[in-house]
Amino acid sequence: MCMIDTNINHVPAQFPSNSYITNRTRQLLHNLVKIGRSDQVILGHQSTNTLSRTGWRGLEESDFKDVTGQFPGMVAYDLGWIERGNGRVWLDGSTSRVVDAIKYAYAKGLLVSLSWHTRNPLDINHDQKNRAANGKVKDFGNTVSKILNDKAIQQQYLTWLDTLSAFFHKLVDDRGEEIPVLFRPFHECTGKWFWWGAGRCTDEEYINLYRLTHEYLSKQKGVDNILWVYNTDRVSSEEEYKKRYPGNEYIDLCSMDFYDYENYKPEVLKARLSKSLDAMRSASKKLGKSYFIAEGGKKNNTDVSYFTSRCAQFFPKDLVAFCFWVNSQNNYYVPFKGDPNAEDFVEMIRENGLLLEDDVKKLKIYS
Repeated sequence: MCMIDTNINHVPAQFPSNSYITNRTRQLLHNLVKIGRSDQVILGHQSTNTLSRTGWRGLEESDFKDVTGQFPGMVAYDLGWIERGNGRVWLDGSTSRVVDAIKYAYAKGLLVSLSWHTRNPLDINHDQKNRAANGKVKDFGNTVSKILNDKAIQQQYLTWLDTLSAFFHKLVDDRGEEIPVLFRPFHECTGKWFWWGAGRCTDEEYINLYRLTHEYLSKQKGVDNILWVYNTDRVSSEEEYKKRYPGNEYIDLCSMDFYDYENYKPEVLKARLSKSLDAMRSASKKLGKSYFIAEGGKKNNTDVSYFTSRCAQFFPKDLVAFCFWVNSQNNYYVPFKGDPNAEDFVEMIRENGLLLEDDVKKLKIYS
């Protein structure tokens, strides 16, 4: 197996979408490009030290860690609903808890990724899928068009970005230096379930919303510690993957979400995953971007050989990373203490040379 060379000087520079990013953020981009050109993949887990099968856990605890003996090499959190301004987010509880979790992960040298399941700016009482608290879905029409063309609605949206900006500026280490993170707003953009998704707005409108968000946070609010990520759902072609791409001047990394659903027969999964990976790979290489799978896995798996057999195909060596979705009291995506799948999960990691906490710490991805 080819080990990652710790000398980054020979790796061609990739220009960041924000020319004012911090030195550590720039180094992170440089090193992620390098990892993408190696034969190893960082393994991640959403909310690994905030949520678990038993509910809330301490920052030093994790279902993943219980099974493997260490944290994953990548951790991910979601900022959804932070825009309500009540100090809480969708999945992980309080915003201060998420800040502490990010600081904890960064101190360990782990890669940190953030998504944003934002509520609908036309009515904050409706979530990313236009659902109210009672579960009823409201048809708001083209929300994105209204954000772009209605000054009052756009101003409301910008106040939400102000809240995001304040959060990003809280991400500082013990020496007062800003903590670099990946940020993938408006994710799964080729899907139809979110108010920013395909069929809910035109490709051009989506692109302009992404650009507005990037420019406001970067140029107006001085958020210089994030790498911007483009994210689709599974796709069938390079053209489908690229159709909502905001442009190289707005994107640092490409990604895709791909879940293994119960109704996928083995041959169906293999064909769809291969087609999606080929599309992302081809598009990203032409765009000059490294790429990863930002969300994935199989919910509530009971097959004790799943990870070493069916799941192994999710880790082609040209990926930067793969991140499993969250464990909770209702569902899980990685094994937990006492799970019959735990041994198979550990063997999958070993067989595929996936990078966990100890491996990523040695890479010093921020320096």
